Amino acid sequence: MDWLKISVFTQKEAEEIVTALLMEAGAHGVSIEGDNENCAKGGLPWDYLSDEVLKKVPFCVAAFFPCDGNEETVLEDIRRRIGDVRGMDLGLPLGTLEVTTGVVHEQDWENAWKAYFKPVKISDFFVIKPTWEDYEAKKDEIVIEIDPGMAFGTGNHETTRMCVHLLEEYMEPGMTVIDAGCGSGILSVAAAKLDAKKIYALDLDPVAVQVTGQNAALNGCGDVIDVHKSDLLAQVPQEEKADIVVANIIADVVISLNSVAKQYMKVGGMYICSGIIDTRLEDVRKSIEAEGYKVIQIIQDGEWRAIACKYRG
Repeated sequence: MDWLKISVFTQKEAEEIVTALLMEAGAHGVSIEGDNENCAKGGLPWDYLSDEVLKKVPFCVAAFFPCDGNEETVLEDIRRRIGDVRGMDLGLPLGTLEVTTGVVHEQDWENAWKAYFKPVKISDFFVIKPTWEDYEAKKDEIVIEIDPGMAFGTGNHETTRMCVHLLEEYMEPGMTVIDAGCGSGILSVAAAKLDAKKIYALDLDPVAVQVTGQNAALNGCGDVIDVHKSDLLAQVPQEEKADIVVANIIADVVISLNSVAKQYMKVGGMYICSGIIDTRLEDVRKSIEAEGYKVIQIIQDGEWRAIACKYRG
């Protein structure tokens, strides 16, 4: 399959916002290309940096969409979304927000991950290690082997790190966990390595379902991770009641999930949701509280927020 690559030139500070914009537009994956750490060398304010300087140290977020005949529609949608971002007072350097396009073959896209994906410690205990890299675990470290393939998720994004941190805090051995929007399966594998009894890993993207299954097997967790293509939690058995539901998605989908998740949770169970940009935190919090959850903890990493709450029944 050929893939439409849409690159948005921006600044490091706006990486999360641009990434969220592209994922909401339907991207099947993103990669970060370039570096701009030297842009503010000497303490120059961002507002004084010219476009010429920015172009010498390009930094962009590249997203990938299937070439299925809808390329022009996708491009128009992204340009509209970028126009909306330009009009917001975000207090962040956005860069040029120039958009470029290209077409890549699937194999080329898969290989692009390897240039940027290195072993990284993402929480108190967990280290994400790509399959093609060597890494010797230190004391108390738990290593997750991962090959994201065409699925979104290398574990190094702020939203994933926060979810793993909250799983470490609230998981107990023998729990049942639902991972809504499993991506490449990192949260499901983390739950398994924290001794979950059963994990339901769900995603609407069939590629994510395939990759999660492969990564579960790679980490020796295939026997406890049940992977399904699913719209929200539709493929979870109706009688199943989870101890934890974790959802690393986007704010609008979290809001849609709030009323559904409690149908599959034990009273007193924990609901962990992330992928929430700071400007949407109050919208998500109000929706959560309206559905009968009690917010226990809110954590932040950059512009992103994650919420841990308890279902009161």
